[in-house]
Amino acid sequence: MEKINSTILKTALKAIPLLTANNYTLWQNCIDDMLDLQGLWDSLTSEKDSSIHPNIINHDNKKDAQKIWSSISDFFASTQPTNCARVFNELLDLSFNSNNVQPFITLVRTINSQLFKIGIDLPHNLVTYILLKKLCPSLKNISQKITHSDKPLTSNLVLDHLKLFNNNQAAIAARNTGSKTEVVALYSNFSKKCKIMAHNFLSNHPGSSCWMLYPHLRPANGVKANQSESTKKDQ
Repeated sequence: MEKINSTILKTALKAIPLLTANNYTLWQNCIDDMLDLQGLWDSLTSEKDSSIHPNIINHDNKKDAQKIWSSISDFFASTQPTNCARVFNELLDLSFNSNNVQPFITLVRTINSQLFKIGIDLPHNLVTYILLKKLCPSLKNISQKITHSDKPLTSNLVLDHLKLFNNNQAAIAARNTGSKTEVVALYSNFSKKCKIMAHNFLSNHPGSSCWMLYPHLRPANGVKANQSESTKKDQ
């Protein structure tokens, strides 16, 4: 949203009348215009996530900001047993995908924050074991590093190892992409010259006699030029 000129915004605010029993329609129109001017109308009136909206917005509060705020607080931060069970089940129901690690890390941090807000104080090692149980068998080495670590078993320890794993995977993928690019560049170059440790199939000599591929085949300095001229011009 573009920044609204402060003068225009101040003028629009002053134009909104004080709400009374007799001017609701005028007041509502002015408020609607103000929200639209600031680009807030759609975000305030549109439905939220399908899993959230029906649990927060209802007939009684859909036009009352204070009630909506209270409903949001009750849904996300309530210490009622039903809400505590909902948040704890989110932790238990988490699924791990080794090809999509970052969202898992983010979800764990979000759930940990929600657990703290609603007053659930789980033993740190219990959360650690729950998370380790979700890792795929191919990450058994990471699980062993965590459980054999001399550091306290916490969810942060698990997430730190997963973040390192994710960074390593990204680095490997980047290197592989770079290698493929170099190969494509080599063979898309119509020059017949070979490169170090790479034979160019467009050259006039076979790979078995390529000096760049097999440096030991290069003739000694004393050999006459005409004995290797046909090979040299392609190197």
